[in-house]
Amino acid sequence: MERTQLSAIVLELLEKETGETYDALEDSTTLNEGLGLDSLDMAGLILHIESHFGVQIETELLENIKTVGQILDTLEEKIAVKEGRKAA
Repeated sequence: MERTQLSAIVLELLEKETGETYDALEDSTTLNEGLGLDSLDMAGLILHIESHFGVQIETELLENIKTVGQILDTLEEKIAVKEGRKAA
């Protein structure tokens, strides 16, 4: 899946979680200051992402995610691992 597709899906899930409407997501946008997400919003967003993509994002990884780009990077890695397991 291309990064632009991932970004669009994450944007959709973000809007579903917060009830807000956002312009296109930039990789450099911070989750806290840029999007105004608090820890509860982040937890809900991550749950939506995990459910939608069938992946699990460990707490240790979440502690280091500060931007939209970092979410997308993590998601790309998780999807690649998942698809690698399917192909095996």
